[in-house]
Amino acid sequence: MTKSFALSSAFFASVAEDLPSLPEPLLEEFISLGIHSASSEIALIPMRIFLLGKWLFCLMVISTVIGSLSAFLMMSLDAVTRLRFSHPWLIYGLPIMGAAMGAYYRYYGKEAKAANREILSQYHHQDREIPLSMVPSIFLSCSLTHLVGGSVGRAGSAVQIGAVIATSFQRFLGKDASINRILISCGMAAGFSAVFGTPLAAAVFAQQIVGNRIFSKQLLLSLFSALIADRVCSTWGADLIPYPSISYLSEVRNGPILAVKLVFLGIIAALASRFYVFSNSFLSQKLETWFPHEALRAAMGGALILVLFLALGSSDYLGLGILAEHSHSMTLPGLFHDSTQAPWNAWLWKSLFTSITLSSGFKGGEIAPLLFIGAALGNSMAWLMGAPIDLFAGVAMFSLFAAATKAHYAAIIMAVEIFGWSMAPPCALAIYVSYKMSGNISIYPKIPKNH
Repeated sequence: MTKSFALSSAFFASVAEDLPSLPEPLLEEFISLGIHSASSEIALIPMRIFLLGKWLFCLMVISTVIGSLSAFLMMSLDAVTRLRFSHPWLIYGLPIMGAAMGAYYRYYGKEAKAANREILSQYHHQDREIPLSMVPSIFLSCSLTHLVGGSVGRAGSAVQIGAVIATSFQRFLGKDASINRILISCGMAAGFSAVFGTPLAAAVFAQQIVGNRIFSKQLLLSLFSALIADRVCSTWGADLIPYPSISYLSEVRNGPILAVKLVFLGIIAALASRFYVFSNSFLSQKLETWFPHEALRAAMGGALILVLFLALGSSDYLGLGILAEHSHSMTLPGLFHDSTQAPWNAWLWKSLFTSITLSSGFKGGEIAPLLFIGAALGNSMAWLMGAPIDLFAGVAMFSLFAAATKAHYAAIIMAVEIFGWSMAPPCALAIYVSYKMSGNISIYPKIPKNH
């Protein structure tokens, strides 16, 4: 966090230079205030100062709200997960919870049923407003999914909540499309940063998901929002994922061999990513065809998850995968240690559990499951190829994340923010390979642009 927060000094200088090219509707506001000498550079100075102050103040409020809600979401998910650990019978409520959730989204929460598509559609088309009522729907449905053991994450929900909260501030900043796009980008970055504690990666992630150039005008404002949300979330005491430190200096002497192994790992991560995205899309289409009613679809999905859980006799693939139910449980942090040897098909089972959960209508994020899938794949591949466990778990984790989200720059930056600069070379190599080998498919819907 300290390394990321140090970027704030550079932020203000860059924003000051970029103010003249902020959206025209923002400048028109000053005409209504009686400032008519916009043709003069000198006259523009107080205008830009006022504009910058207004935006930074609003973004501070927005990011504080998002950081707080993200912290509450993380605490809520930890609480319901521990409740499920102490009451294992809650897992048998998967079909019932699925039916209730499906019925709710059919009759009352249609806007939040496909939250990612709604948000991205609003970003590119501004065809309809995103209702603020989506926030409690996303928060509660994610918490209830975790309560019964659905395999989902939390960052995706935080990103969605962030975008919805941010767009609600249009009434203070204007209804223009360019303003709306800035707010959505900042809200997404704030939600991502609050959950992972990686502000710069969050800002870049938001640009890549909406299809912007990395160094767009929105990047700096997104970074500012991400920094504030990260600090607010940590102030509330929400726990981030406890990753260990990674050191592979002993492998440097085997650089060429290690590079070959990393390339191979990137290829395998790309294939695993393609499988996950394909299975998610395939199951979504089939379940919607077989069970048109949302309540029945989610109930059947919950029943299928329950059958798989009973058949495997393991709860390792339920929930977020961060907290350990038993001393021998396989968790995301544990996959970085030599004491954990993941089964060769652990990534496959986690992929199926997550795909079924989300495709059938349960709600939650996809990023944490992707990280678990990648770390499990890296762990098993490390044992197979005689490579460092922690290095391969970390590299595969970000490689699969990059391949599935198409946010490859964000993945590299995220690796550096979490593990340090030493992880940049191996991660950049494997991420580049996985990104190129995975094709154009992504977990996020493609929305045609009209701007």
